[in-house]
Formats: sequence, structure tokens, C-alpha cells
Amino acid sequence: MTERHRSAAHTIAVAGLAGVFAYQGLVPKVWKADPSEVALWEAHGVPRPRATRIVRAVGAAEATFGIVTVARQHQRWPFAIALAAMPVVALAAGTTDRSLLSRNFSPISLGVAVVALAGVALATSRGASPSRSR
Repeated sequence: MTERHRSAAHTIAVAGLAGVFAYQGLVPKVWKADPSEVALWEAHGVPRPRATRIVRAVGAAEATFGIVTVARQHQRWPFAIALAAMPVVALAAGTTDRSLLSRNFSPISLGVAVVALAGVALATSRGASPSRSR
């Protein structure tokens, strides 16, 4: 892979990853406090008003992580965090409410997409081992 291709792949993966975190944090959590997001916390015994505040706080953290991912795109840690966290979050959501698994953009499908983007971003970061040119 040429340096130009590596850089383009990295930029696209970072933009996609940051976009997913920003959107998922801001729209269904901060702006809308989506009832299904709130219900996940209620299923663990958290009262609705507090669950709503938690959802909004988690959304703000997700959106911030999207910004940090862009700001720190030349470091590997944001991608490693996304790679480690997404399977855990997807499984936790899916086991809390199995009906989420049959919806469009379920936690599993979204988790797979985020892991793929994070993997590409990690593999194409400047700290990655260079591949051999053919």
C-alpha cells in the first residue's frame, strides 16, 4: 500500500468512526434521549429521570470521544478503545434487551461496523508496522 493510499484509508476510517460516535452520542442520546436507550438503564433498576440523565451523559461522552478520535487520529489509543469497547457494549445491550438485536442498525451490526472502522484506522495509523510493497 502506498503512503497516499494508507493516508486516504486512515482518513476515511477516522471520519467514519468519529461520525458514528458523534451521531450516536448526540442524536439518540443527548437530543432525543431515545426511550429504548433509557429502557436499558431502567432494566437495571435505575429510575426513569436518572436513567434519562445517564443516557444524556453517555451521549455527551460518546460525542466527545468522536471529537477526540479526530483530534488524536495520529495516536493509536482511540482506535484500541473503540475496538475493545464496542463488542462489550453491543453484547451488554443485546443481553439486556434481546428485541434490539432484530432492529435495523442493531447493537451487533453497528458494533461490527465500528470495530471494522477502528481496525482499519488502527492498521493504517502511522504507528502501525509498515506493509511490504509488492
